[in-house]
Amino acid sequence: MSSYDIIIIGGGAAGMFAAAVLAEEASELDVLVLEKAAKPLGKVRISGGGRCNLTHACSDLREFLKSYPRGQRELIGPFHRFGPKETVEWFEAHGVPLVTLEDGCLFPQSDTSEDVIRALLSANPKIKTHSEVLRVTPSNNGFTIELKDGTLFHANKVLVATGGGEFIEGLGQPIEPCVPSLFTFNTPDKTLTSLSGIVVENVTLSAAGLKASGALLITHQGISGPAVLRLSSFGARKWAEANYQFEARINWLNNQNEEQVFEKLLAHREKSPQTKVTTWSPVGLPQRLWKMLTARAGIEEQKWVECSHKNLRRLAAQTCDYLLPVSGRNRHHEEFVTCGGISLKEIDFKTMESKRTPGLYFAGEVLDIDALTGGFNLQAAWTTGCLAARAMQQS
Repeated sequence: MSSYDIIIIGGGAAGMFAAAVLAEEASELDVLVLEKAAKPLGKVRISGGGRCNLTHACSDLREFLKSYPRGQRELIGPFHRFGPKETVEWFEAHGVPLVTLEDGCLFPQSDTSEDVIRALLSANPKIKTHSEVLRVTPSNNGFTIELKDGTLFHANKVLVATGGGEFIEGLGQPIEPCVPSLFTFNTPDKTLTSLSGIVVENVTLSAAGLKASGALLITHQGISGPAVLRLSSFGARKWAEANYQFEARINWLNNQNEEQVFEKLLAHREKSPQTKVTTWSPVGLPQRLWKMLTARAGIEEQKWVECSHKNLRRLAAQTCDYLLPVSGRNRHHEEFVTCGGISLKEIDFKTMESKRTPGLYFAGEVLDIDALTGGFNLQAAWTTGCLAARAMQQS
């Protein structure tokens, strides 16, 4: 049975970052990464369409943390020790200059994830691929790791940094159930989906007491875009419990209320009484969407002068409080984000060590931490991987 100072289970972003930090800062330690797949860093390779959105620009950590539906409070300390700023410095020091896009997302200047992978592998960490872990058993002098093919390893310390695995349930750690996060909403509302392709830049989407603002895209199956992804993420467990069948409401004008919109419609009626209601949207909505809303209010054939106060109030209600039945979900493009994993209550976030099992550490996807798109999920992986690596160096 081969013996190591540290074994890292999982060759993804968190595990390989931990391995890189250990290789550079504690080269005297014998470290092995066990990866189930044929190659490490598979998700990093395809993230961001193969470009790899490494992290997100950060001028205020409090604002940065608002992108984490789960883990927001626990990550405050870790991000102060190794956060977005330190991540940028690390990758640039390892030959990966970064560029910041208008939306705050940071990508390699080369526009390819291969540069990120080269940086993580530059210290030549020891990796054993095709190695699926069956169980991890603690003992008085460390841990025994058994692979599915029967191979045994011994390690003084173990870092679990994998996205899943049957062995996790046997670690004696409380686990929050895993459900999808970051998904789009399907709807049976064919009137809306007939407008597929329309983007409204700033809406407020609400359901079950939760709200999210941002751009919304109408698709041939439902709705997508930042507002939808935010609401899906923050309400991940609610929507799973409802079997993805619930009612959402859309304010197509974000923070404007029905009374404000009603007053604008009244003013436009006075200004252009003889024009048809569908000719132009006085509240700045796309023409096809505006025509649909007037039809829902029952006035699509009328001129403005023919619209009663009651008509205009119905139109204001459709504009600010559009009721949308949701009937299912779709995964968002290439995202692999789930909500759930090792309960955060049982982790020491100064070291990423289990409070129940000394010498057992956790980082990355295995934790009940997830975030919105934009580099936030990878930042949690870099941070937790780095803190675990530095803690494990200590005797």
